[in-house]
Amino acid sequence: MSSDLLSGGALTVVGALFVVIFLLRKKGLDFTVTILGALLAGVVVGLAFQGHTSWLDPLGKIYVSVLSALVIPLIIVSIVASVTSLSSVAQLKGIGARSVFWLLATTVLSIVLALGLGLMSGVGLGSGISIQGVNAANYKASAVSFSQVLVGLFPRNVVSDISSENIVPIILFAVLIAVSYVLAAHDHPERVAPFKRGVDAVKAIVFKAVGFVIELTPYAVLALTATVTSKGLARSGIIWSLLALLILSFVAFAIDMWGINAVLLKVAAGLSPLRFFRRIIPAQLVGFSTQSSAGTLPLTTSILTDRIGVGPTVANFTAALGTTIGMPGCSGIWPVLVAIYGIHGLGLSYGLKDYALLALVSLIVSLGTAGVPGTSTVVTAAVLTAVGLPLEILVLTIPISAIADTGRTATNITAAMVASAIVARKEGVLDDAIFNDDSGYEPGAAPAKGRADGARAPIDTPAASGPVGEPAYAALAEISVGESCPF
Repeated sequence: MSSDLLSGGALTVVGALFVVIFLLRKKGLDFTVTILGALLAGVVVGLAFQGHTSWLDPLGKIYVSVLSALVIPLIIVSIVASVTSLSSVAQLKGIGARSVFWLLATTVLSIVLALGLGLMSGVGLGSGISIQGVNAANYKASAVSFSQVLVGLFPRNVVSDISSENIVPIILFAVLIAVSYVLAAHDHPERVAPFKRGVDAVKAIVFKAVGFVIELTPYAVLALTATVTSKGLARSGIIWSLLALLILSFVAFAIDMWGINAVLLKVAAGLSPLRFFRRIIPAQLVGFSTQSSAGTLPLTTSILTDRIGVGPTVANFTAALGTTIGMPGCSGIWPVLVAIYGIHGLGLSYGLKDYALLALVSLIVSLGTAGVPGTSTVVTAAVLTAVGLPLEILVLTIPISAIADTGRTATNITAAMVASAIVARKEGVLDDAIFNDDSGYEPGAAPAKGRADGARAPIDTPAASGPVGEPAYAALAEISVGESCPF
């Protein structure tokens, strides 16, 4: 059979599988299950059409291209919308500043953790990564001096920076505009109100566009996996290296969630880590199963106020901000480990300054994280682009990213709740009577609302959608999968 016929056969089979995916998604098949099914189907197609999947190449490349086009708009609107949500200078200096600080602090610690684990484990070494059309030697010779890197971090011409995909200067420019809005709104709120409405409108539109693209992810995974498998993935050692990356990621998630956060809770908030973790289990489980930090937000804020004793203002503000700023799972651990995996796999020469830049870029890009589909993919793409690594590294890790997202989301939610507790303690609005009162408390039961005297009362928070006393998280049963960072 001719090569063209085999290539056409592969394309026909993949087209038929696309129809199957479409019908299954229309019937409401779980997003993660769909991704895993597409991965398995891609492996089967790749093995069946060894060396004859060239016609599938454009499908995966189109997905990567469109996703890359959304990186900069998403980062800009996420940062501007987050900072402009602080309605006054006093709020910016108080709860806002503390919230941003502690949310970013959790990300810094997660980045350090990921760097340590990634370098010590040597993840990616010997994986034999091969990137079509890219010569790894070009990246070995692409290093620039530290002074050039430092100057390049700051905006020079925003239009030029956008066209050149200079991520960090764009982020700093967005922060400058957003902070300027907050200051201007303090003096002349009526003059700048249209700006805020415009930002919110653009944010809604961009988020919707990202949602459309991420809905195509199962199709892209199928095409990309088939292509990579066809080119000898099984013989290259990449499968086992991806499994090692996945395991290492979950080790990092566990250390971050229950190790680093335990220290922060004890030292910065004076709270018992065991008691805290026992009370936030429902939020962690919902986040783990739905992969949605934004969708879990009603339960998160309810637990913070009714089981941890965090004041409503801090709980509602800091936890919500935690779905767009920080997010150590999506913005710290995952992009750093993926970058190290690519560096090792391609055999690139990376020094101390290069890794320091990687850490800095990951932290800055975390300011642009958003609680929408595809967050981690977009953030990782931004990090790789900013440090000069090929986006093809990200493409190789997409098949395992759906699985990793369960741990990423649970890590994000835990960090946001820990940051909220610390901010509440610093602001003097943490009710220890609620936190230390175990009367009538059972895991999974309706959270009880605290009073100033520490007495218990029936829940009456907006998060509860059912009758009084019904668990606040019952309303989350119908949340769709993949709203926060499904890759």
